[in-house]
Amino acid sequence: MSSQRQQIKNPSTKDLKALEKFVVPYSNKTGDIRFHLTYPNHYWVAMSNLGFQAVYDILARDQRVIVERGFLPEDSESDESRRTKWRSFESNRLLADCDVLGFSLSFETDYPHLMRILNNQGLLFSSWQERDEAAAQSKFSMPIIIAGGTAVTLNPEPVADFIDALVIGEAEELLPEFMDVVHRAKQEGLSRDATLLALAQVEGVYVPRFYEPQFAADGSMERVVARDDVPPRPRRRFVKDLSKFKTYSRILTPETEFKSMFLTETGRGCEMGCRFCVAGYIYRPIRKRSEESLQDTVQIGLENSNAVGFVGAAVSSHKSIAKLAATVAEKGGRASLSSIMSQKVSKMLAASISESEYKTVALAPEAGSTRLRRAAGKRVDNEQVIAAAKELAEAGIRGFKLYFIVGLPTETDEDVDAIAQLAITIRDAVVEISKPSGKLAWVALSINPFIPKASTPFQWEPMLDTKVLDRKIERVRKLVMKVPNLELRFEPPKESYFQGLLSRGDRRVGRLLREAELRGESWKWLMKRTKEPLLDGVPPVDFYVSRRIGFNEILPWEVVDSLIPRSLLEREAMRAHHGEGWVQPRADDQPVLDGEEDTIRGTGAV
Repeated sequence: MSSQRQQIKNPSTKDLKALEKFVVPYSNKTGDIRFHLTYPNHYWVAMSNLGFQAVYDILARDQRVIVERGFLPEDSESDESRRTKWRSFESNRLLADCDVLGFSLSFETDYPHLMRILNNQGLLFSSWQERDEAAAQSKFSMPIIIAGGTAVTLNPEPVADFIDALVIGEAEELLPEFMDVVHRAKQEGLSRDATLLALAQVEGVYVPRFYEPQFAADGSMERVVARDDVPPRPRRRFVKDLSKFKTYSRILTPETEFKSMFLTETGRGCEMGCRFCVAGYIYRPIRKRSEESLQDTVQIGLENSNAVGFVGAAVSSHKSIAKLAATVAEKGGRASLSSIMSQKVSKMLAASISESEYKTVALAPEAGSTRLRRAAGKRVDNEQVIAAAKELAEAGIRGFKLYFIVGLPTETDEDVDAIAQLAITIRDAVVEISKPSGKLAWVALSINPFIPKASTPFQWEPMLDTKVLDRKIERVRKLVMKVPNLELRFEPPKESYFQGLLSRGDRRVGRLLREAELRGESWKWLMKRTKEPLLDGVPPVDFYVSRRIGFNEILPWEVVDSLIPRSLLEREAMRAHHGEGWVQPRADDQPVLDGEEDTIRGTGAV
């Protein structure tokens, strides 16, 4: 990534600060709580993340808080860098020199970086007891370590042993309540344990030390024992009315993936309900921001940038998105959509994107055949995908990124071949349409292995062996390798397999992450031996990744209440194999679920 991303070569902190433009001015320097908000990846990745900026805004507006940012240094893998204690972006303080050290974790692949930062700061302890002893002996108070973001909301367990408090869900309303407790604790001089106990009472906060997972002889989870003075299962927190909170870029800089583009979130959740997809489940209920609210943020965006990006899981399904994009174009700006549903492409939307001078769009058929797409819960057929590409090409779009998954449940060799066939059909169609313009269209075919994700209907499904996935990708490559204007890109299956480990891991996987860091090894060490234990007491990697999990098992991430009925997920999982008409019999042994028929939780499969 680094070779193609730098606006300036090896930028210093001073260089990066000079490039930043604050959309919202912040002036508070007098708060009594020092919060170091850290993204465990490089500046480029962190400042491209709208969620990270949204949390920064919440904290920066709180007059009790002095917030500074922390990033993984560009040279973090070098011996010289590791010997240096890493510091905050704003004032060059040690990252650990604060009251709260907070981590934003959107992706599981940043967990090794989290370990590296904790180790660098002397905070990578093996147990709560060791951490508390170190805090008691420290000259300075040890920070409360917290983490939030999509990754830990889905499954907090792989990092639970290293974090004091995990934010499960959305932060807009939760984080101020969290800071209320921290502020009171500091004012009253509460002990560390008393502070964490008070935090555990905040809805959406999970304090792992108060919950003990117990495992059966076969390695599966047997039960979770919670202390009597904390909620039995912390509940995911979500904002009911998103329009009350405007989520948009607060700091613009060319040193991001989006090159100073102003980003605004249109909503959360996705009505498609694809069975492999996190967004269709963990962000339930589906919420869209009002047109009025988005028009306001578009105006702010155009005052600060010539480009406005609309982001969200289902941007093109917003009823006003074509109008909003047209507004940007009419005012001389460029509009970009993070995702486009094939069945939502209209002439007006296609024209709005093209008029904004963005000539590349992304479509995600996910599977090559309509049959497999339906089994995966994506209700769109090949004809709709092809028609959408043609509509966009007619409007002047010349670049097409097509996203597919290999290894989905029920996939056959014919389904794999269908990926290449659909990509070639789309390529032929858009190239033909583009010929009169003199600039031929091109297609980038991106293939990624299926990874079972927590809190989705496919959470029980096995991930295929890396060699099998390699063969599937090679099968596609042979079919498209000689097709002009069609480029194949793919994620190496071993990297995806590592993500599968983190996606379905429990606290014992955290021990593997810690061990790799202490050995100075990368994630690749964990993939060298997947069928045998790497550490005593920790099951092999394959136990977590390639095993079909039974419905009767308690899942590691069920220590928290995701507000998604288990019966809904089970039913959708079975429909993938038996068809849409399949109805799940009611089971008598739902081990960890409560309130299944709650209308807030059970929004249904769409």
